[in-house]
Amino acid sequence: MTTNTTDLAREALERSLEVRDEHDYDYRSPLCVYELCDKARVSVRFVDDVSMEGVYAALSKPSIILSSLRPLTRRAFTCAHEFGHHVFGHGSTIDELKDEAEREVFNPEEFLVEAFAGYLLMPAQAVKRAFSSRQLRMDDATPEDIYAVASSFGVGYETLIGHLAYGLRYIQRDRAETLRKTKLPKIRERILGERTQEHLVIADRHHAIGTLDAEVGNLVLLPEGAETESDRIEPVKDLVAGRVFRAVRPGLARVEAEGFGVIVRVSRMQYAGLARYRHLEETDGE
Repeated sequence: MTTNTTDLAREALERSLEVRDEHDYDYRSPLCVYELCDKARVSVRFVDDVSMEGVYAALSKPSIILSSLRPLTRRAFTCAHEFGHHVFGHGSTIDELKDEAEREVFNPEEFLVEAFAGYLLMPAQAVKRAFSSRQLRMDDATPEDIYAVASSFGVGYETLIGHLAYGLRYIQRDRAETLRKTKLPKIRERILGERTQEHLVIADRHHAIGTLDAEVGNLVLLPEGAETESDRIEPVKDLVAGRVFRAVRPGLARVEAEGFGVIVRVSRMQYAGLARYRHLEETDGE
């Protein structure tokens, strides 16, 4: 395998587009990586293990194991990373939590699948569309804008920044470092008008897919006038930016507003089990 990062990145990009083609995803929209794995017949399971990020098991029935104790957005990216090991035929791998020094050691296979995950979840066309549809420029979008775009892709704030700077090269590195200086608690405070430790997910009127994933306890910011008949999420307050809900129990909540519709898929906090069952509603006696 080559150790040239430019060649590896090109290989990752090309393969990510091929995978989207193979499974009928366009290049202009986000995707749900768990649904992609289902289509590719790769089982995904969450476990409550704090010691690792993810595992790929290259068995006759390939599977991915993810730590349910990692942040919601991190789990999605790690799943794409482990799926990359499957796509490139790397064999079984264990990706443990690493400190800064360990992350600085170059591993071509890890570089390849990390780049693949970025291109798979955030294709260039989809990223350009996400910013242009919101009338945003990457060079001067606010941290709150970046957070909303990241939420539309189901990835973390810093993950999107890194992809913009190093994967797509749409922003300069000093711009990326400036954005990283604004931390998530401050971003949530600016969006919500108050401090909160709860994770916030956002689907605005430019949300490009019909679903939004959340966990019980998360805050969910939806467009102004958003309404639902579901008891899976409950309204909290109205803001200029939209209506805030709280995810209160597992299941699916269909939400509508004028010119807008989305299904909020709520899973248990730190759910352990098969990914395809993460949104099953609780029944009496559970």
